[in-house]
Amino acid sequence: MSLRVLTAGQIEQFVDKGYVHIKGAIPRDAALEAQSFLWGKLEEKAGVVREDPSTWQEPMVNLRENYRNAAFDVCNTALFADAVEDLTGASRTIHRFVAGETEGDKLPGWGWWPVNFFVGKGEPWCVPTNGWHWDGIHFRHYVDSPEQGLLCLCLFSDIAPHGGGTLVVEGSHKTVARHLAQFPEGVELGEGIRALHAEHPYFAKLTGRDGEQLSAAGRNAYFMDQAYIGEDGARLQVVETTGEAGDVILCHPFLVHAASQNHSGKVRFMCNRTSPLKERLSLQREGPGGYSPLERSIRAAIYS
Repeated sequence: MSLRVLTAGQIEQFVDKGYVHIKGAIPRDAALEAQSFLWGKLEEKAGVVREDPSTWQEPMVNLRENYRNAAFDVCNTALFADAVEDLTGASRTIHRFVAGETEGDKLPGWGWWPVNFFVGKGEPWCVPTNGWHWDGIHFRHYVDSPEQGLLCLCLFSDIAPHGGGTLVVEGSHKTVARHLAQFPEGVELGEGIRALHAEHPYFAKLTGRDGEQLSAAGRNAYFMDQAYIGEDGARLQVVETTGEAGDVILCHPFLVHAASQNHSGKVRFMCNRTSPLKERLSLQREGPGGYSPLERSIRAAIYS
């Protein structure tokens, strides 16, 4: 399989850890211009004024909207699209940017926007117990579901450590793949997540279901400073994503993640984009193209 953007090393990181960081997938100037548009929406919808921090009263303001306009269309870069298809397989995604074309209304909107002003201010920064999930509330989940494609974390502001970056559990895509493989009839998202948290010792501890009380420092040390090695060989570790405006972190659709506190003093802008596929993933593929890295990662988890 020929690669357009990613290196072989980045492909293997995705297969092994479940995500890869693409620097400058969106031009920085374009990302900051889109951020300015979002500030306008914050003022319109919530009375939050960029130049007046006294109006920043809520730790989180949610803009529950998707945007398709000139400011965001320029963010649909060929580099972004090529990086996605390096992982999903060429021509296998529904949304594909081509220079000079927009494919009508097929390009997706950008949203929703959980704008993090200062979540967790005044509290110790800590790996949370709540909010751990994989995405896809709008469809029934199978191990080969096409609706999500990838989870694309798109940064529209610089995000430093403890600045509200998404927390991900490296290697969790393998655990979730094995979990979903137990449900050939499919499972609703909430049901699947609750079952994983109840059954798996690592996720029971991560979500506080094991009953053990750890301090903030203890949780950070346990989940971030070391890896958990499961009986099946899975290596699980919480990692905080950081980056600059215009970066995109491409995540496996099964990667378990959660929001984090923002102690940076700067407002964090990001959204999650999907890259839905034209057809179901093929875990017994025949014909041209071969297995994509996304398919290969699932096969490695459930057939090893």
